[in-house]
Amino acid sequence: MKFNLIGKIILACSAAVLFLSSLALAQSPTAAEWSTRVWAAASQGNWDDVTTLIEEAPKGDHQTLRDFRSHLDTFNDHRESEASNIIEARNKALEEMNTHKQDGNIVKAMQSAVEAQTLSKNLDDIMLQEEVQDVLIKTIEEINSQSEDGNILTAQTLLYYLRTFYEGTSRRDLFDKWSDRLEKVALQVTLLRQYAPKYLHSLFVERAVILGDEPPEAYNEQAGDNWIERVEGIDKNMIVRSLDIATSEHINNISWGELIKGGLDSIRILANVPVISETFTTVNDQQARSLWLEAVDEELNSYSEYLKHVQGKRVLIQTLNRLLEANSKSIKLPEGVLLREFGDGAMAKLDKYSAIIWPDESRRFEQQTEGRFVGVGIVIKENNKGEIMIVNPIEGAPAYYGGVQPEDVITGVNGKSASGWSLNDAVDRITGPKGTTVTLTIRRPEQDEPVRLTLTRDSIKLHSVQGWWKKELDSEGHPIWDWFVDPENKIGYIKLTGFSEETYSDMLAAIREMQAEGQPNGLILDLRYNPGGLLPTARRIANLFIQNGTIVSGEKADGEELFRMKALPNRAYLSEWPVVILINQGSASASEIVSGCVQAHDAGIIVGQRSWGKGSVQTVHQISSEANVKLTTQYYRLPSPDNGVTPGRLVHKRRGSSDWGVIPDVEVRMSPTQITESNKLRQKADMILIENEEERPDINTLVSLGLDPQLETALLILRANAISRMISDHRQASLDEKN
Repeated sequence: MKFNLIGKIILACSAAVLFLSSLALAQSPTAAEWSTRVWAAASQGNWDDVTTLIEEAPKGDHQTLRDFRSHLDTFNDHRESEASNIIEARNKALEEMNTHKQDGNIVKAMQSAVEAQTLSKNLDDIMLQEEVQDVLIKTIEEINSQSEDGNILTAQTLLYYLRTFYEGTSRRDLFDKWSDRLEKVALQVTLLRQYAPKYLHSLFVERAVILGDEPPEAYNEQAGDNWIERVEGIDKNMIVRSLDIATSEHINNISWGELIKGGLDSIRILANVPVISETFTTVNDQQARSLWLEAVDEELNSYSEYLKHVQGKRVLIQTLNRLLEANSKSIKLPEGVLLREFGDGAMAKLDKYSAIIWPDESRRFEQQTEGRFVGVGIVIKENNKGEIMIVNPIEGAPAYYGGVQPEDVITGVNGKSASGWSLNDAVDRITGPKGTTVTLTIRRPEQDEPVRLTLTRDSIKLHSVQGWWKKELDSEGHPIWDWFVDPENKIGYIKLTGFSEETYSDMLAAIREMQAEGQPNGLILDLRYNPGGLLPTARRIANLFIQNGTIVSGEKADGEELFRMKALPNRAYLSEWPVVILINQGSASASEIVSGCVQAHDAGIIVGQRSWGKGSVQTVHQISSEANVKLTTQYYRLPSPDNGVTPGRLVHKRRGSSDWGVIPDVEVRMSPTQITESNKLRQKADMILIENEEERPDINTLVSLGLDPQLETALLILRANAISRMISDHRQASLDEKN
């Protein structure tokens, strides 16, 4: 993902200040008219007009106007400072790129090239520079060299940077090219993680050296058995039922031939990864391996001919039977391994959102949609060394009270090494039945000996609705929020991290708490980094702001409409609230429905950066008591912006297309430094740790120091809009006092 800064905004304040009495100003319609014009200009994306209007802000000695001028001066200072800092940072990134290139560290050089591009006003400009072109050429050469030597982890890192470099540029063709290659390498890395974890560990060590990081923990042989749980319970019928449903339900009308070929290609790739012999020694038997590849090639050469005479489902069954028999006479891989790789390869021919949800994944899938799970309550990620690192414990959860801390590295669970585990492996082993215990072995920074914590699993609620400042925790460990980002102007703030079954009711509760402190003059709804979730929840959230009309519709690939969701007037509780919605490239799916719907109905202003572009709908079908298949069956279309004169937009990012996602009314980009610092500050400010003497940072510095220009822009718009309301309230209060 890439982020850039908004262009420099200079908002000059008039040198002459005309002092009017508060009462005279209150009686004038100027403030109301001005606020309306600012709002309209922002909603139409005319930032130049917004700039001009703000220069003409009503003048007077009213405290609201003085405060606005002060906020405006701070806003301007931050933007001017940004403009200066960005030039300096860009030049520094280019210098570092050349230094790394001369030192032969192409990974670091490419990393710096991406950073320099991110800091450029135009993403295309930097591509034409000779020094950058030289790095791009050397990067491609290094990818090929690392791939030939088997160092696919380093190749994967370089491919990620190369793909990122072309994202959002005019060279969409190159973005697609390197995306395709990255996906192929990612598949190889997945195979290594499952079936050659020792070899993958050595690649992590090598990459750590290249990046200048500390190497990961020593490899533990116990990691070699992780694959067993991954394939347990898989049978042939799961594949047959999944592909049968896919051929009839998937939006692209995929053929049996394409699916069968995808499965065959996948298991052929598996056989051509010789390092899996560390788990399956029979792969080293050249005669057995040759027999197996001959059998797979025979199927690849003949499946299309079979399909001319035999129904597709029957061809699949026969193909799987022959493959399993050939496997038993050659390399003798566990049947579950072959079936899973065949199934995943076949589903990959559909789209990246369609997949078989295998038995080992079903519990995780249910947790994601329900918003609750049973475990110890930790957020985890994979660090650069391939280790399982704790981002933070969830407040009120067993891990929180048990002493788990951010940046702890999980090295073992219940005495079993976590070396080589994927995030899914860790989740499967840490979660479990309520009331049972699990022991985590943890490596803690600046502590020599490992820490062992025994925790009792419990039901965990994921709080998808967050406020501005976490004041404290209640007796059950649930957060108590301050919902106002600007108490003086009564501007509320709600951040949604997902769209689960409980998000809507939690948001209504947040609104009630906000109103209990006074009717808000505006609301910031932060959907940045929100990956989406349930469609019904997105509909309810969008309906809060829309009184009538379409919220979202779904259709087939040929445009045939399948459903249309309408707003219910009695659910539009916030339709009178001025709202600014923040989005970025991490906003996807349900986030795009809400922001796109509000934008189409002109019910609010969208600020930030173009969203991810996940405009498809998945349906889930049960294929066994322990497995499901998830298929993309529809695209969703946003409402028409002009009552049907022109159709609403399809936001789904399609290959070769330059039009996707929700495009903000006001584009505000953030530099890598701003992203890192603002996210880090937000995380630390939201974290109330037991027995932690370190003072939490003040969340207000996101605005006061200009760390979050997207949020600051949203605030400026809402503060301008609130002026007329604040002055009107002041006038009414004065009249009430006289009466």
